[in-house]
Amino acid sequence: MDPTTNLVEFSSQNLEACTNNFSQSNLIGLTKFGRLYRGILEGQHVVVKIWDGERMEQLSSKYDDENLIIKEEVKFWTNPTLRGYPNLVKLIGYTWERDAKGLVYDLNPLDTLDNVIMKDNLNWLQRINVIHELAKLLKFIHDQEKQNMVLNISASHILLDKDYKPNFIDLVLLSEVTMLREQLTMSTSYINPYFSLRGGEWDRSCEVFSFGIVLLELITKRVSVIGKREHASINLDGVVHIWAKKEYKPNCSLVHETLQEDWCYCAEDGVSITLLALQCIEFFPANRPTMRDVLHRLDNLLVLQRMADARATKREKQLISS
Repeated sequence: MDPTTNLVEFSSQNLEACTNNFSQSNLIGLTKFGRLYRGILEGQHVVVKIWDGERMEQLSSKYDDENLIIKEEVKFWTNPTLRGYPNLVKLIGYTWERDAKGLVYDLNPLDTLDNVIMKDNLNWLQRINVIHELAKLLKFIHDQEKQNMVLNISASHILLDKDYKPNFIDLVLLSEVTMLREQLTMSTSYINPYFSLRGGEWDRSCEVFSFGIVLLELITKRVSVIGKREHASINLDGVVHIWAKKEYKPNCSLVHETLQEDWCYCAEDGVSITLLALQCIEFFPANRPTMRDVLHRLDNLLVLQRMADARATKREKQLISS
């Protein structure tokens, strides 16, 4: 590992100790390739991600380096371009011993987004903030000179802190690891169906689709069942983008009725954000907006404009009083 990254190389015993031997009570949730745990390391709250051994072997089977996936993930989190970006968690260290392979992040989380999407304690403004921050991150990455793409965009890879602010974790930049791309095209509701059917190169339109699924889940309080069940037969209405396309009518809102009762919700925003979500999950990639377009349309939502005006007014009052 590059010594300039200033990361700590932990032992598997370190991670067992800080998570109380990977206690079930410290389990936050499951990711595509492993588990997330709460931990305390020298008095500091952390998140520990442990890779599933069998899945790690599957991913590394075509390569001579069994630690290649860990190295690729560390490369993402220590990328100078992304370092210090708001809402990206800070990587503290890693372990790649035979008994355990994982990463340690500096974060004291509340829960994963997919565990709270259907609950009432995540209000309309907080949901809009989560999707707005994700849109800003994707636009930022897409605007970089190096043509990187991000995998693992899903509600299970977004952690909320105690203030319900989103922190993105377990995102992976697609570079040399083509096997990782192939693996991620398997059973998940966040994968672009056009890409799954036609194959080809993973591109930015695939990420727009994944973004659209997260957006739909947030506004409808629905979570797709694909990837959460192993049953051979699945009710297609449980797949959020199939359900949404069946329910959608022009100028309608798919925002959940309890969210429409929120004090900062307005009907115009509901219609606008529903249309945006449906455009992001268009079957043909050419019909989907870019992340730059997505962010522009989110910025035009009345709820965000009102919050921006309120912050500006507060700053003006502070300047006058000082």
